[in-house]
Amino acid sequence: MVIETFALEPPVNETLVTTCQMFLVPSTILFAAVGVANTRFVKLLVCLLGVAVAGLWIYRVWLWTGLSLIDRRTGVGLAGLFAFCWVLTLLHQLMSMVSGGYDRR
Repeated sequence: MVIETFALEPPVNETLVTTCQMFLVPSTILFAAVGVANTRFVKLLVCLLGVAVAGLWIYRVWLWTGLSLIDRRTGVGLAGLFAFCWVLTLLHQLMSMVSGGYDRR
């Protein structure tokens, strides 16, 4: 018995996949950099870089002409997820700089 699989949607745009990887790799490396940074200032700078990379990623996918609706939503959703995490991380770093954080006495 042979079971055939039918694609309900057209395949994902390969250029979109490559573009998302181009932004996904630095964003992931920057998340690791926040964890190993020694000072609050360095963590803040890494967070700013992460927000900038995620913002550029959203901008690039949002203004991409010729993408299907599902590809655009997938790309913006993935970029938005990372942007949301970066904004939360940046807000946490800003709050810990202002208030008495974990390394203040």
